Amino acid sequence: MYQNDSLRGAILTGIHLTANDQFAAAESLFTELAGEHPSSPVGPLFTAATIHAQMLDEESPARHDEFEQWLTKAETLAENWRKAQPSSGEPEFVLGAALGYDAVYESRWGGWFAAAKKGLRAKNHFAEAVKLDTTLVDAYLGIGNYNYWKSVKTDFINWLPIVADDHRKGLEQLRYVIADGVFSKSAARVSLCWALMHDGEFDVALAHADTLKAEYPDAKAPLWIKAYASFHLYRWSDALNLYNELEQRILAVGPGNYYNLIDCAYYEAQSHNGLGQWTDALKACHKALAYPAPTDIKKRQKDKLNRLRDLQKELKEMVSK
Repeated sequence: MYQNDSLRGAILTGIHLTANDQFAAAESLFTELAGEHPSSPVGPLFTAATIHAQMLDEESPARHDEFEQWLTKAETLAENWRKAQPSSGEPEFVLGAALGYDAVYESRWGGWFAAAKKGLRAKNHFAEAVKLDTTLVDAYLGIGNYNYWKSVKTDFINWLPIVADDHRKGLEQLRYVIADGVFSKSAARVSLCWALMHDGEFDVALAHADTLKAEYPDAKAPLWIKAYASFHLYRWSDALNLYNELEQRILAVGPGNYYNLIDCAYYEAQSHNGLGQWTDALKACHKALAYPAPTDIKKRQKDKLNRLRDLQKELKEMVSK
């Protein structure tokens, strides 16, 4: 994977397509790789990764069965590779990556406990990978994410001497991948952005998002980061423009399950309200609340929809005065 120049080049091309939201082209490339290299876990792993990225982009688990089938194939082939070459770190990296993708899926659509268990197993595989081969810098994407989110999710007990707070270490590990990784530079930068915003460092996250946007102009991920950061910096006009752009990009391919459109309308309403544009804020509330989202999406967006109803009530009173 790392030593084969043509394979590495194909993987990097597919990753660039995926990062630029060109999921169909990336998936076609990776399934072709799977056919050309039937004993390698690389094609199945990155096919699963592309489906995973598309599900996250659409906020929909609709392709879960395909995702799991490709992951299972990747894990089986990686286990065979590990048995044949026990001193190689690459099969450990593949096993860690497969579990890592599954852990993220669980955190989004499953449960936190299942995600944490799979995340720990992924981290252990990544740690073994770098123990066997210190050049596998990409493994620190998984290790860094685990160290950061494990620490912030358990910050209520991190004062205990037996519980390590590795959240700063996690950030540094993500920066290490951005600097020296091969396949995971952009993923590490996206991860770092969300971690920085969780820490309240919105300006720093914005700078990283600008770098991502320059490299992947068709991607929505940098826009989501820029919009969220701008909103939390009270840059209402910037946030409004960015959420409007995201909304238009989503509608250009179809509304999907309305999860992302509800997000956009929510922040549009709050941004208009911050600017004192009450009539426009009220229109954004109406828009979000009128979306025919499925029941499961309304449940996932329950907090935002309730806040929109409260804001709608307040704005109606203000506009009518």
